[in-house]
Amino acid sequence: MFLTRDQASALFYGFNAQFQNALNKPAPSFWPDYATLMPSNTKNALYHWVDQLPDLREWIGSRTVNNAALRDYTLPNKNFEHTLAFNKFDLSDDIHGAYGAWVQAQGAAAVRWPDVQMAAVVKAGTTANCFDGHPFFYATHPINMDNAGGGTYSNLLTGASYDLSADPTGVWQRASQAMAGFTGAGGAPLNLIADTLMVPPSLRRWAVEAAKAEIVPQTFAATGPASSAIVAVGAKSNVYVGDFTIIVNPYIEQTNPYGIVMCSKAGINPFIWQLRQAPVFIPQTDPSLSQPFYNQEFVFGVEARGAGGYSLPFLAVRVAAA
Repeated sequence: MFLTRDQASALFYGFNAQFQNALNKPAPSFWPDYATLMPSNTKNALYHWVDQLPDLREWIGSRTVNNAALRDYTLPNKNFEHTLAFNKFDLSDDIHGAYGAWVQAQGAAAVRWPDVQMAAVVKAGTTANCFDGHPFFYATHPINMDNAGGGTYSNLLTGASYDLSADPTGVWQRASQAMAGFTGAGGAPLNLIADTLMVPPSLRRWAVEAAKAEIVPQTFAATGPASSAIVAVGAKSNVYVGDFTIIVNPYIEQTNPYGIVMCSKAGINPFIWQLRQAPVFIPQTDPSLSQPFYNQEFVFGVEARGAGGYSLPFLAVRVAAA
């Protein structure tokens, strides 16, 4: 059976409906919990970040003028696509609608697209630069970019003391305390309160323990000769119950698991999702075009534009055993 132009168009409308249904179907989405949506209308987006947060002072005498130092951060949009080619004769014989399942899977992939891209940004945080010219997660971020002697701060905490699987409440305490100690370029505290912990599924148990368990394990190293030293195990109340929210994000899983401690109440999240063009479904269904005429194929594709990036590094602390 030969597909006419009208039949091919009707086929597209059916596929497009299936794509839209998959696109609008409720599905778990994680990126809105840790990234801020930034609409974009150009090829490259230029952001101007500040390296300190403003605070009010008592007005005595003349105003004190604070020069707002803006730090440039450019994030180019990337192009994304996924294309399916269906044999035109198989399409005309597809009485069971098998090709529709492929289109629905394409729609589901479009739904996952921001989460996949943002997870890649989080994973690359130890190597990809932010506005101060250093990796987003870095041990010696400059407090004042205009003063090399102004000190540094670290939002990259590694070692046995930051192993969530060994001491989850202790890691939360140390990481949140480190964030609370961050200061701005002018030397004043940034007054950041950590309120979110994001982990991969492999660390879910310990994240839940730190956030929700009323009682947590406690160990005591016994004194005495090393050969006879033992460790006593007890329990203690968890003072951090209800102190923070956990995000269990399957997209950030990797061989060496880690956690991200964040402050979500600073007006912007530590990560940004820049959307230039939401996913759209585009067909080539004209039977007279070269693709179906020479290759016996109808082509259906999805295209989208966007990019993930970083805002302010002092809003997030990465914790890991190694």
